[in-house]
Order: sequence, then C-alpha cells, then structure tokens
Amino acid sequence: MKNQVAIITGGSEGIGLSIASALATQGTHVYLVSRTLEKLEKAKEKILQQGGKADIKSADITNIDAMKDVIESVYKTHGRLDIFINNAGTWQGNSLDTPFADIWKLIELDMKAPYEIAHYLAGRFKEEKNNDLRILTIVSQAALQVLGNSLGYGVAKMGLAAGLFHIEKELQKEGIQNVKLYRLYPNTVATEKMMDAVRANQVKDAVSPETVADTAIDLLSDTTPTRDARIGYYIDKGIVRSYYPSTPQDFYHPAEIIEDVIDPDFTIQDLLK
Repeated sequence: MKNQVAIITGGSEGIGLSIASALATQGTHVYLVSRTLEKLEKAKEKILQQGGKADIKSADITNIDAMKDVIESVYKTHGRLDIFINNAGTWQGNSLDTPFADIWKLIELDMKAPYEIAHYLAGRFKEEKNNDLRILTIVSQAALQVLGNSLGYGVAKMGLAAGLFHIEKELQKEGIQNVKLYRLYPNTVATEKMMDAVRANQVKDAVSPETVADTAIDLLSDTTPTRDARIGYYIDKGIVRSYYPSTPQDFYHPAEIIEDVIDPDFTIQDLLK
C-alpha cells in the first residue's frame, strides 16, 4: 500500500475513517470524501497526527458530476488512482408505513450512488492499462439475507451487490485485468453512532470499525481466499470472516462458504474497554 493513492467516500467517520487510517498507516495517500467539511477537517487532522498523508474533498456521492470531479482531480494530481473505497451510505428503518418517497430516497443513496460511481470507475479506468485500480465497496449483511424493517436499506444493498456483480461480468467479458472489484459485507458495526446502543446492552453482536478495516486491508492486499468477505461477531464463535465466491455465476449459489474465526475470545464487552 506504500506510496499508493486512495479515495474513501464517507471518510470523515465510522468505517470509512477506520479504513482510511489503516491505509494511511501503511503509507497510502488518502483522500477523504464527505459532505461535511468540519468533520473532514477533524478526520484529516487525526490521520496527520498519526503520521499519515491525507487530503479532503467535500462532495455528495449522490451528485455523480461532483464525484467525477473528485476522481479526475486526484488522478490529475498523482497520475494514478490505486484504490477507491466505495463506503458512504446510511441505515434507516423502513416499514409498510414509511412513505415510498422516503424509501426511494434511501435506495438512491445506498444503491444508486455507489453503483453509479463503480460503473463510472470501471468504464473510466478499463482503458488505463498502466493503472491497476481496486474498488472496494462496503455493502452489508443485508445483501446476504432478508432483514426486518429494511424495505429501503435491504433492497438497496441487495441491488448494490447485484449491480457490482453485473459490472464484474462485463469486465470479465471484455477481458479487463486492471480493474478489480472487492465487496465487504459487515454485520453490525460499533460506530460512534451505534455505541450508545452497545452501552445500553441493546446491541450484542457488534464489531469495531477497526476490525472491519483490518478485513478491508486484507482484501485489498489479495491475501484472502476470495474478494467477497463478510465480517461479524457471533456469540458462540467470536469474530468470524466468511468468504463468498467472487464470480457472478457462483456467488448466488455457492458450493462452499469459507469461514475463518479470527478472534474466538472476543466479547461485546471488549468494545467498552
């Protein structure tokens, strides 16, 4: 990762900031993207204090023209783009009582925006034969199972995963080797927003953002069995990574899911220390 260049959406906090910090620690120059400039400044300062290289770009991922400007600006500055972390999004509960306009707005944020960005990146960089680009999208466990109260979020994440595999199929069909897609499916993550629920014992199955970031780094380093990993805490197992097939034809009907218990001794209390 040393001397490489990365863009991280949703990079001002939570999973995005944890991945950005992990990349910066390994010598990557990270560009943090988010809507809120104040949060971006604080995140940048944190990485700089750790000895990393960081810059910020204020943009809304639902504005594809703004995101294209960010991508092209970084590429022009460095003459390369090695990593794109497609992370920004949000969770919101939706039921049959939720106005459909609200559901659709969430789908546009959690599915359309990251899918459109991945589509642009794949099309833009497939001709840049001297630029190897790794696109890691933070999807969700909601892409792998039907959850309650998720008429927007669950649909968005399942649709996002499907869209990414359709891009993957097109890259395979064209024989593109320099653009690679990775997908990460976290279970519950103890971000700052979630920690109050953890402290109140309302959430009992969360992992830290740093644990998710460690998985992201291993995926991007191509040291994992596949390019699709689920990460989560299970009370009877500890922290487990589950690797799904990364070929479009096998993902939805996997003959094997590889499980790797990475911390059998972890408990939810470890998050409170």
